[in-house]
Amino acid sequence: MLCKDTKEPRVSHSPPLVETKLAGIVLVCGDCEERKDGPTKLGAKQVRKELKHGLSHLPARLRVVQCSCLGLCPKKAIALAAVAQGHAPLAAEACREEDVEAFAKALARSVK
Repeated sequence: MLCKDTKEPRVSHSPPLVETKLAGIVLVCGDCEERKDGPTKLGAKQVRKELKHGLSHLPARLRVVQCSCLGLCPKKAIALAAVAQGHAPLAAEACREEDVEAFAKALARSVK
């Protein structure tokens, strides 16, 4: 796109950022359950629901979403990752429901 006054291309110096009410995001790998060596008892949708329930009591609002491959690719597990503003990123592999609960508790402690 060209500027009206000059023939030079318009350069945006800063991206159009917007304010959000989210304190962070939790990613659940959806590709893990589709792999042949993926988990047998856990599904990404089930993990997403459990994380939403486990994090609902926090004062900080976290968004839990299912995504494509995170590149962690654990055997017989689902990859999880969390990023919150001002906190170190967390990554984990969930083989059982207890792993999902433990990840939610660890995330709750780090985001408080």
